[in-house]
Amino acid sequence: MKFLYQSTLSLVLIMASHTIEAKSINIEHGYSPSQLQVNTRLSQTKLVQHASNTVFLDITFAPPEISNIQKQQRATDIIIILDKSGSMSEAKKMPYAKAAIWDVLGRLNQNDRFALVSFSDNAIVQSPLVNVSNATRSYLNNIVSSIRASGGTNIGAGLNTALNLLEDRNSERAKKILLLSDGQANQGITNPQQLALIAAKATHYGAVLSTIGMGLGFNETLMAKLADYGMGHYSYLEDLSGLSTILARDLNDTRNIYANSSTLEINLTDGVKLIDAGGYPITQQGNSAKINIATGQMLSNTQKHFVMTFNVPTHNIADFSLGKLQLNYQVKGEQLHYQIKPQQLVLTVVAPEQKIQAQKSIDKEIYQKSWVENNLGRMKKKLSQWMREGKKDKAKNEIAKYRKEMKDAASVSNIPLASIKMDEQLSEMEEQIEEAFVGKAMDQQVKRNRAAKSMQYDSIKKQRN
Repeated sequence: MKFLYQSTLSLVLIMASHTIEAKSINIEHGYSPSQLQVNTRLSQTKLVQHASNTVFLDITFAPPEISNIQKQQRATDIIIILDKSGSMSEAKKMPYAKAAIWDVLGRLNQNDRFALVSFSDNAIVQSPLVNVSNATRSYLNNIVSSIRASGGTNIGAGLNTALNLLEDRNSERAKKILLLSDGQANQGITNPQQLALIAAKATHYGAVLSTIGMGLGFNETLMAKLADYGMGHYSYLEDLSGLSTILARDLNDTRNIYANSSTLEINLTDGVKLIDAGGYPITQQGNSAKINIATGQMLSNTQKHFVMTFNVPTHNIADFSLGKLQLNYQVKGEQLHYQIKPQQLVLTVVAPEQKIQAQKSIDKEIYQKSWVENNLGRMKKKLSQWMREGKKDKAKNEIAKYRKEMKDAASVSNIPLASIKMDEQLSEMEEQIEEAFVGKAMDQQVKRNRAAKSMQYDSIKKQRN
């Protein structure tokens, strides 16, 4: 079984680890925001004038634990959006999807509510949100059983129809939308960014949207994007026998949600550029230095971690801060905020003759992890694109570029980055690329499609471990 399961978030900032507690606000059922821990570490605090200008910021969020009693008592709304396009009749996709939904229904109790939306050329509300009693469970099982596959794939209609079922964002109920699809958006709205903005509306109601790609025919870039904007996680299965397990995990996650959404807001210092933030969506407000990063839901007692990559100005010898960072997150309808102080993000540019001092300021653990995990993940994301587009030379060049950049980084930092294990990983990727372009045209397409999905899976896993 191949799957990608993601939580969402984490922060780590300066020379030493900082622990920050959010402002305490009274919230019922044990979700005290004062218990949220934020740890931050910079990859280094000194840079050499006119030399390498890349700095990594490692971040970890650690939400508090919710007791088992609170989890059991928490009422949940589950809305499943089921693709019933014609391709779902292939490879037993619909039977597996139905079995997984029946399994979810069997796990819900009378305090929970369930809704089902199906879509093909358009969308249909198969059932509005109803409490899952013994009587309604039988009724809902029959509805699931009656669905038949036909038509195109109008994901936008499915999303909009599900959003219309959502209620007051301040409700105490946990809210989860699950999108199951095996195809490409070929009806209605097909633009990925427009569909992502629709998915983002789920958070306006205090809901979380997660996506599950089925088989090898779906658009993995789109499905991952929808999950990111919906603050949930993306999963995929080529072997659909594991679909029930994935849906069961999604249900369990819903009972463990601490914050159903979070956004990191950054005001960058002049000259500082944010290159990447764990692959999360980055939105810049016009030409301003203000940037928002949609960092997703936070689960009880589950750390979320990613690395931010910055390019900073090194032409002047001086102290400066990366900027101002504020975390905005929502706990049970309550908007909470706290700011990481600029002085916790201070860097110093030193003269070339102080190169050794700059090297000594490097956090070896963070620097190595940033290269062998985060940067490897970023490279795999590009590989996924080239494999999807059938561009063998660009895929191979991407690996060669990563090898060279890693070698150069090791030389500048005086910290070893290459290893036998890393070389084996890169060699396996090169072999996978070669193999994907051997054989009949149809076989090559299947192999490239499979490689693109697995590489994208690995890229997210590496960047958000």
